[in-house]
Amino acid sequence: MKEGFHSMVLGLKAKAGTMLAAARTSLRRYRGGTHHRKWGDSHSLSADWDSRTEQIARLIPPGTTVLEFGAGRMVLRKYLPEGCKYTPSDLVDRGDGTIVCDLNARDLPSFPPHDVAVFSGVLEYVNDLDRLFERVSKSFNVIVASYCDRQQFPSRVMRRSQGWVNDFTPEELQGIFCRLGFHCDRVESWNVQKIYRFVRRQPTSVASAAAGGESSASSTPAMR
Repeated sequence: MKEGFHSMVLGLKAKAGTMLAAARTSLRRYRGGTHHRKWGDSHSLSADWDSRTEQIARLIPPGTTVLEFGAGRMVLRKYLPEGCKYTPSDLVDRGDGTIVCDLNARDLPSFPPHDVAVFSGVLEYVNDLDRLFERVSKSFNVIVASYCDRQQFPSRVMRRSQGWVNDFTPEELQGIFCRLGFHCDRVESWNVQKIYRFVRRQPTSVASAAAGGESSASSTPAMR
């Protein structure tokens, strides 16, 4: 009897915790904000994500300039193919020339052009993906991004309890990039997430000396 009652209490507490976390995320989403306290804390950056980062790195062509949004521990840098030049961007300064940027901010900085942009474990926390990519996509010919879509993780309450503020299907997510002149040439799975590679249909000269090399690309880098 006591064990059953104890299990029931624990279950109710867990459910209440999930609902509270979901409510906090919904409020933050309504206000257009970012969870600064969580993502400013290095303890929130899990080594469990490193295998996803390594998988993403295999989708990046050698010799390209790469800007990683939500760089965190900057693990991507060690997995990049030969000849790549890396620039980190994050909510807080992680050192090594980090471009500090809140992707939910009303005003975004101008990002130096790079061949490739990477968003690993980031898109779920962006309040307005259409607005973000309308603003930044012109600086890149290739965008590699992970995302846990609504088909894989359908419960809105559970999504909000994870801190996720959007709920796209695979088709809806790809539609955002399609409208901006990209096509998806690769989709891979990582746990319950998918990793997408979007390539600009009509490439522009976007590689930049800002990443530490000469301007190099007038076309999309050769894909592997």
